[in-house]
Amino acid sequence: MKARRVEDIRNYVSPSSPNWSQIPSTHIEMMPTPLQMQPTEYIRRSWENKPYGQSGKLDVASVHDGETWALRGTWQGSGPGATDFPDALAIALPVRNNPALALMGAKDAPIHYLRWSADKKEVLSLLATGIGFSQPGPQLKCSAQAVVDGTVWQLVITRALRTGKDIAPLAAGKKTGIGFALWRGSNDERAGIKAFSIDWVELELDA
Repeated sequence: MKARRVEDIRNYVSPSSPNWSQIPSTHIEMMPTPLQMQPTEYIRRSWENKPYGQSGKLDVASVHDGETWALRGTWQGSGPGATDFPDALAIALPVRNNPALALMGAKDAPIHYLRWSADKKEVLSLLATGIGFSQPGPQLKCSAQAVVDGTVWQLVITRALRTGKDIAPLAAGKKTGIGFALWRGSNDERAGIKAFSIDWVELELDA
């Protein structure tokens, strides 16, 4: 997928902006995170034979203006305030050393996550170094705006184009990988119980 270069990212921070209609979207295949990848036996037994991770359709589009990157995601969730657990989306970006997305990285190959949930306004920055191993991630300028029509979410997450300690590098004219995770609150999905893209999708930022 490509991040198109635009003149002013402020024209794209709203998911309802008509400017997004000019940006091609990419369909991301999602699948349930395998139970054998869950960190505890309790979780594996609790969810055995129970459906989860059924958010199989995620469409994304991406732009940048040389300073800030924006990604819009569209998917069907539960809607706002319907359950004890919120709908959520996370964007994964590799920091260094070609981490395995399915394994959530490693100590020497971390993954930087930007996580939005329907019960919070801010974007959470996380650094993952393996399944069940995550910690607060680096601080950087980012934002989120979401709208919902019934159970269909449209969400725009933005972050600065910059590099630094444990920040996944994003730069105009460069390529990287990107991955995604979705949680459906109405199904009590949280933590490792989710839908995810099992491998990296190539993301290229226009020069």
